Amino acid sequence: MIVRLSDQESAELFAECPLPDDGTPLTTAVEPVVDSSRYFVLRVVDKETSKHAFIGLGFRERTDASGFTTGLDEYRKYLLRKKEAEAMKAEHEAQENGEGERRDYSLKENITIPLKIGSMKRDTEAGATASSSSASPGSGADAAAKGVASLKLAPPPPPGQKVAPGVPVAAVAAVAVAAAGQGAAPAGTATGDAEDDWGDFATA
Repeated sequence: MIVRLSDQESAELFAECPLPDDGTPLTTAVEPVVDSSRYFVLRVVDKETSKHAFIGLGFRERTDASGFTTGLDEYRKYLLRKKEAEAMKAEHEAQENGEGERRDYSLKENITIPLKIGSMKRDTEAGATASSSSASPGSGADAAAKGVASLKLAPPPPPGQKVAPGVPVAAVAAVAVAAAGQGAAPAGTATGDAEDDWGDFATA
């Protein structure tokens, strides 16, 4: 990581402050001042001559200074992770070559690991819901069959009975049933004449 100082208008490089990556503290390159959080001291280095000098760096806004400090912290964390990764790699290579101490990852005696499986209850509830939903069509069909069986349909009109235009067949059938119960033919009806539009139901 390098802190570069360049001209704002021409973008010409003014100085560079390289940050160490060999374990040296970052404060040797960038050091905050004691009495302010917006000012720092940079150790700039010349690439050609390797000479260095210390210059001051200041931010007008505290938010900009905070962003600069956050960048330094992220770089510090990166160096720490890189160091840990290199140590783990060296240890793994040593174990592969039969060198170094091997780690024992087996469980010790009298050690139990409790397992809590929370999905079993959900699976049971899902199965119960599926069974109830699969049973609902059958129950609906049974109810529909019972409803059809409970319907009371009127019988058709007796043979030879003439139905007036516009009169429902069910109404005529109801009148016929009432007349049959009284032993007399309904008033205003004819039986079996040639002008019957319906024909003779007995001979059909």
